[in-house]
Amino acid sequence: MFISAISGSEGVSPIAICGIFQSNEEQSAFYYMLKTASRLCVWTTLVFFLPAASSALQEAQSIPSAATEFVQLVLSRGGSPSAVSVSFQNMSSLPPETLEPLQNAIFNAFRNANVRLVKAEQSVADVQIAFSEDWQGYVWIANIQQGSSSQLVIKKLPRQQRAAASRAPLLTVRKISVWQQDSPILDFYQDNQNLLLLEPGQLSLYASDSGQWRPRQTLGIPHQHPVPRDVRGRLEVHGSEVSAFLPGVRCSGKISPPALDCRTSDDPWPIDEGLVAFFSPRRNFFSGLLAGHNAGASVVPFFSGAAWQSGDQRLWIFTGTDGRTRLFQNDLSTPVAMFNGWGSTLAVVHSTCGSGWQLLTSAPTDSTRPDSVQAVEVTGHEALPVSAPVDLSGAVEALWTAGNYGQVVNGVLHSQSGKYEAFTLTVVCNQ
Repeated sequence: MFISAISGSEGVSPIAICGIFQSNEEQSAFYYMLKTASRLCVWTTLVFFLPAASSALQEAQSIPSAATEFVQLVLSRGGSPSAVSVSFQNMSSLPPETLEPLQNAIFNAFRNANVRLVKAEQSVADVQIAFSEDWQGYVWIANIQQGSSSQLVIKKLPRQQRAAASRAPLLTVRKISVWQQDSPILDFYQDNQNLLLLEPGQLSLYASDSGQWRPRQTLGIPHQHPVPRDVRGRLEVHGSEVSAFLPGVRCSGKISPPALDCRTSDDPWPIDEGLVAFFSPRRNFFSGLLAGHNAGASVVPFFSGAAWQSGDQRLWIFTGTDGRTRLFQNDLSTPVAMFNGWGSTLAVVHSTCGSGWQLLTSAPTDSTRPDSVQAVEVTGHEALPVSAPVDLSGAVEALWTAGNYGQVVNGVLHSQSGKYEAFTLTVVCNQ
């Protein structure tokens, strides 16, 4: 059973769902599903969330009980049709063996309400039910089609409660600002003496002077072709050696004396320790073709990825451009789990907390809301939050693990004020 309680749902304006609310469609498969359902709004679509649950409903609840409440809301909004056709689509990470009892519970709830289940051509209403999920839990969505009008009913339920969920967060994520400026920052590196900022057209070097970063030198990065609108870049520093990767360009050089040699290149980018992939030169994501130790393997196109070794298990995770985050275990042929409702950027850290490995991942967001970052721990085929979210003042542009699996993640933020900020995230275990 994957349901143990009913969560209070937040009200959302029907207009926002049907057309005004703008979201990053590549980041959220959940948003895409709502958008798909809203295309059925020929005349009008009304969206209803369940009201906030009372304290009595916060206790464990069975699948039949949840299905009954869902069906009652569907019938209420659909005008109590006497005969319906029902179809299902799974957009969540639920395995097939879990879906059958869930679907049967919904069928039984219709029958118990004296509603006949018939074929589409014989029905008064066509009910299309999708099982999805967001950051907090599972989401049931019913699109009720009656002639030229349709209505959308959404019910949110959290994942099964675990004992750990009632305890304090396992760890705390702390943000430290490193640098802010008006022009874009793609990636950065810092140590006690140096700060390097990778920008679309240059590499800027700063030196530490009495606790302040002072400009040292600027090294140009020529481009033979126009850069993408949402240009991305990767900066790697090993000792005094510097490597910079931008769409269609690779640069190599030194910190001291400062030097940088750039050339046209389609070389794969280093993403994580042992994870290398080809970047789409005219887009803002990785093509899905891997290199390095995983040469020849391919996954769906993705924005961000990470790899780590947990015991005898090799794990990879990728935030796909289709809005789904895919987890692979030991081989890259088939994902062992898929998650919806994640943001497009993530990085892995090796800590002394919990299992020793956590993901720091951004939340699904859009241009109207600031971003946040939260620590997640992968256990089996599940990903469970292990920290409180850290609210940020804008959109996270990039997250990269700093150094060799340290407890630090480098991030770039495009703030609501228009400035770009380089920052670090550190993981601290809670006592």
